[in-house]
Amino acid sequence: MVIAAARNSVAQAIAQIGRAFAAPASDEDLVRESGLYDRIRKFALFEECDDACVLRIAAEATWFGLPGGVDLDRAGENDEAIFLVVSGRLAVHVADDNGVEHIVAHVPAGETVGEMSLIAGDSHSARLAAVRDTELLRLTKGAFQRITAREPRVMTTLTRLIIRRLRATTARTAALMRPKTFALIPLEAGADAVGFARGLTEALAAMGLGCAVFDPSHREEPSETRANAEQSSDVVVYVGDAAGSVWSQHCIRQADRVMLLTRAGAEAESAMFQKAAAAGRRYELIVLQGAANDRLTPHGAPLGRHNIRSSEKGDVARLARLMTGRAVGLVLAGGGARGYAHIGAIRALREAGLVFDRAAGTSIGAIVAAGVAMDWNDGELEERMRRTFLRDRPLNDYTIPFFALLRGGKVADQLRGHFGDTRIEDMRLPFFCVTSDLTSGHAAAHHAGLLWRALKASVSIPGLLPPVVMDGHLHVDGGIMNNLPVDLMAADGRGPIVAIDVVGEAGIGYADEAYGDENWFAAWKRRRSGAPSMAAILMRSGTVGNELQRRQARAQADIVIDPALKGIGLTHWKKFDAAVEAGYRAVAEAIDANGLPKALQAAA
Repeated sequence: MVIAAARNSVAQAIAQIGRAFAAPASDEDLVRESGLYDRIRKFALFEECDDACVLRIAAEATWFGLPGGVDLDRAGENDEAIFLVVSGRLAVHVADDNGVEHIVAHVPAGETVGEMSLIAGDSHSARLAAVRDTELLRLTKGAFQRITAREPRVMTTLTRLIIRRLRATTARTAALMRPKTFALIPLEAGADAVGFARGLTEALAAMGLGCAVFDPSHREEPSETRANAEQSSDVVVYVGDAAGSVWSQHCIRQADRVMLLTRAGAEAESAMFQKAAAAGRRYELIVLQGAANDRLTPHGAPLGRHNIRSSEKGDVARLARLMTGRAVGLVLAGGGARGYAHIGAIRALREAGLVFDRAAGTSIGAIVAAGVAMDWNDGELEERMRRTFLRDRPLNDYTIPFFALLRGGKVADQLRGHFGDTRIEDMRLPFFCVTSDLTSGHAAAHHAGLLWRALKASVSIPGLLPPVVMDGHLHVDGGIMNNLPVDLMAADGRGPIVAIDVVGEAGIGYADEAYGDENWFAAWKRRRSGAPSMAAILMRSGTVGNELQRRQARAQADIVIDPALKGIGLTHWKKFDAAVEAGYRAVAEAIDANGLPKALQAAA
C-alpha cells in the first residue's frame, strides 16, 4: 500500500501499488491537520528550528509512501533530493568490487538520506530499498536551496548530523541494523500466534522494554496509531492470523524481521517457509514443541531457527534476548587437551550468573560448546568429557596411514554416543561449529546437519585424523583457518560475546638441532626425552590457526578469558583436573579484578 499525501486529504491512505510519488503536502494548515507536523517535530534535523520553520519545510516537501521491498527511485531530480524517513525503515545496499550487494546500514524513522549527494552534487552510490512499508518526505534540490536561503540553521544542523555519523559509523550502523518491529506469522492453524505473542511481550517487559502489539483485532486502526507506537515503544510486534492472508501480508510489510511460527513435526514447515519468504528479507523460524523431549523435524530455516518448549519460560526469554540484541554468546577455541579448561571456565561463568543463549566453537571447543547448546549442566558436561578422554581414549585407534595416523572410528563412535542423531538445527540453543574446507579453501560454519559429523570434521586434524567428506568437500579441523570464531558470531549482532581462548603460548619447541636428522633407531630412543612426537606436531599444526584472525576475533569479544595453562600441552590428555581448575580460576580472577563488562552485567 502506498500512503500518499493529497491536498484534500493528506492523511488518507491510497491503495495503489506501483505509484512512487504523490502530490505536495501543500500549505502549512494542511500539514498540521494531517498530523504530519506532530510526527516530525522532534526529528534531529529540526532540533534548532522553530514551529514556523518546520511547517515551511513540510509544506515544501512531498509526502509519499514506499511499499516494503520496493526500491526508492533515484532517477531524475530524485538523484540529488534529500529524503526524511517519517515511518518505517530503509536499507542501504552497496556493491563490492565483485558486484555483490551488501546491506551496510539501515535508515530508521527520524533520519535523513541523500544529503551527501545533494550537498556534493555527486550521483548517489548506494541503492535504497524499503525494509517495510515506509513513509518519506522528499525535498528536491531546488526546494532545499529555497529553505536554506531563508533558514540557514537547517544547513548547520544537517552538517552537524553528517559529522556525527562519520564519527560513529561503526556503532551507529550496528544500532540501526538491529530490528525493532517484528511480524509473528503462524504457518498452520494449530500455532497460537496470539498466545505466543502474549508470552513474548511478558518476557520483553521483564527485561524493562516497552512493547506494543498489533494482532488481528487491530486491523482497522489508522496507520498513525502504529507509527506512534513505534516511536514510543522499544519493540513492536505484529501478529498475523494465517500464512498468506491480507492481514499477515500487511504485518510482514511493517516488520524489520519476520518470525514464522510452527509446531514440531509440521510436515508443511519447509514448503510454507519457502512460500512465505521473500527475496531480501530476514526470516526466522520458531518451532513450538509440545514437550521437552519432542523430536523436531529436520527442516530448518536458513536465516535462523528457535526451538521453544511450551513448558519452559526460559526458552521464550532467550528468544526475547536474541530479538533485542541482548543474548549472551559463548565462543570456545580449539587447543587439544588445553580445551579441558573450557569446562571450569563455563562453571565459573554460570556461577557468576551468566545464562548462555548461543554457543559456538572450533575443534575441542566445538565439542564443549555443543554440550552447552544441548543444555547439559556443569556436572554432566564434566562427567561426559572425563569419561570420553580419560576412560575411553578415542585417539588411539592407529592404522596404516593411507589417509591419517588414526582411523577415526573411535572418535566417531564417541560423538555418536553422546549426541546421537541430533541435528544442529534441533539443539536447544543456537549453535555452530567451524571446519576448514580444503576443497574451497575457506572456513565453514555449520548451522545445520548431523551434529556428530560436523563435530568430527571440526576435530579432524590433518594427518592425525582423516578428513570428513560433506557435499563433496573435504573438511578438517577448523583451527587451521579460524580457531576462535568470534567474528562469525558477532556478525549477526545478537548480543555480547564471551570468548575463551586456550591456545595461549601453546607452541612446541626442542633444543637439540639433531632432532629430525637421525635414523629411526636414534629417533626411537629419543622419544622419551621430551622430543615433540608426531601426534604433538600434527596437533599443533592443526590448531595454530591464523594469528591475525585470532587477534581480530579477540578484539570483537566483550570478555576474553585466557586460562594459565603452563605445563599443559596439546596432547596432555591425562591433565584433566589441572586444566579444568585453571579455567575456573581464570574466570574467578578476572571477575574479582574487573567484574563483568556492562554488556554482560545486564544479562547476568
